Amino acid sequence: MRKYGNFKFANQINNQDPDSKFQIHLKPLDLMRYWRRIGILSDFIGYFYGFSFLPNVPTESIDMKNSEIVNSISTVFNELLENAAKYSYDKKADIEISLIHRGKTFEMYVRNKTNESNVFAYEESLKEIFSANDLEPLYLEKLETNEKDLQRSGIGLILVLKDYPVEMEVTFESEDKDTVITSRVIYFIDGFPQS
Repeated sequence: MRKYGNFKFANQINNQDPDSKFQIHLKPLDLMRYWRRIGILSDFIGYFYGFSFLPNVPTESIDMKNSEIVNSISTVFNELLENAAKYSYDKKADIEISLIHRGKTFEMYVRNKTNESNVFAYEESLKEIFSANDLEPLYLEKLETNEKDLQRSGIGLILVLKDYPVEMEVTFESEDKDTVITSRVIYFIDGFPQS
């Protein structure tokens, strides 16, 4: 197993029972054929869990639609889902998603299978991202050098890690001829805990 990530506070929440858990199984083919489904599902998840963190805001309220927490959950989940769809080589193999609300945290697990060439591209991107001391210069460099191939540049992931209160870990495990990628993101609703 190979791991990449920036977990610092994840262990503080692992022993808490979930307040809510939601699981989804999707096919990459559905997402690739109808790319807009990723955005629709991401917005749904943002609103679904936004109620947990904004209990006194009515659904139809402009405050709910413009809520920073709703939009940021949607953005982070969207990036994970896009990566799973892009890096799945068998477009009929399941993408397994678990969403867990625990107190002031929201966890997203996305698991998909891929092949060695996709693993290599994604793993190289992760090595660069998680070894960077400062993501801002890396982000600007990627924008300048990868303007033609933004899909595999890692820009979306860099943006999520630099602009949102999240920790992320990605693991690669061999399973027969395939490699299973598991991405775990913990979103800290009130920002990062004090260390």
